Amino acid sequence: MSRGRQAFVLALVAAAVSVQAGAAAPLASAVSPARGAVVTPSPVFVAAVIRGDQPLEIQVATSPAVTAIGFRANVGFCFPVRSGRGRVRCTLGTALRNGTYYWTLLYQRYSRCQVVGGRRYCFPEPHLTAPTRFTVREAEPAP
Repeated sequence: MSRGRQAFVLALVAAAVSVQAGAAAPLASAVSPARGAVVTPSPVFVAAVIRGDQPLEIQVATSPAVTAIGFRANVGFCFPVRSGRGRVRCTLGTALRNGTYYWTLLYQRYSRCQVVGGRRYCFPEPHLTAPTRFTVREAEPAP
């Protein structure tokens, strides 16, 4: 193989590895309530985030329908605070009624990057965790 062709093949391999590494970047995720969980009317919402993520708010809705910045119609939201390494948490200001709900974390990541004049500039973009379904069931009073 000629030197020029060898350099070209090495460049292709490096580009492929770079694309795969970018595609495999970890995402923020819902931790609690977990999918399908049954919780009390005042659950604590916990999400896992990676370094550099800027958590904005946790949203709660009765439908999983979302836009680029959250649920189409939410029934509540709270502003998460850091809680240990790689975790954020918050609770709603009011209790939820019995029923089925979904929650998501809206966060920003500096994932929109451009090279200008040989320098790389990255700008924040909104991201959402996948809507997580959970059920609120108030405890039955003791007989």
